[in-house]
Amino acid sequence: MIDLFSSTVLTSGRIDESWFLRLDAEWLMGALFQLINLVFIILILSWLLYKPVRKFLSDRKERIESGLAKAAEDMQVAESTRAEYEGKMLAISGEREDILDAARKLAGEKETAIIAGANDEARIIMERAKLEIEREREKARDEMRTQIVQVSAIMAEQLLGKGMDDVTKDQILESAIAELGDAVWTK
Repeated sequence: MIDLFSSTVLTSGRIDESWFLRLDAEWLMGALFQLINLVFIILILSWLLYKPVRKFLSDRKERIESGLAKAAEDMQVAESTRAEYEGKMLAISGEREDILDAARKLAGEKETAIIAGANDEARIIMERAKLEIEREREKARDEMRTQIVQVSAIMAEQLLGKGMDDVTKDQILESAIAELGDAVWTK
């Protein structure tokens, strides 16, 4: 190249501009050789690099596509799982309401049973109390009759001034009790 440039320089120090248009055989051979080298390098590089790079890019594309497909599949699974869990939550919520309703119903039934039991027990207590009062009343009547008989006997002895035998005493007492008893106890 130096030779080519030096031959184009004139002695006066100016550059001969005609060398650009000059296509001599040496230059054409060099250009042809460079063109063949370039084609040869491109073929070698394409054979050595293009296929591996293309394979690498193809593999990468497949990995990305499989990753996207897996992500879409995972998203579908997640959506179906979410829908399943939402369904389960709704079922649990409904079940919870059913359980609460059943518990409320059972509590109401127990409350009713407890109140009915308490009312029955109160009624039984009242009946027992009435029976006890009636027994006490009968007992008081019997005691009063006995006391009336004793008082009547004492009064009769004092009125008659003499002692009575037991048979006569019992007859007088019986008649007095019958007269007084009907009048006193009927009130």
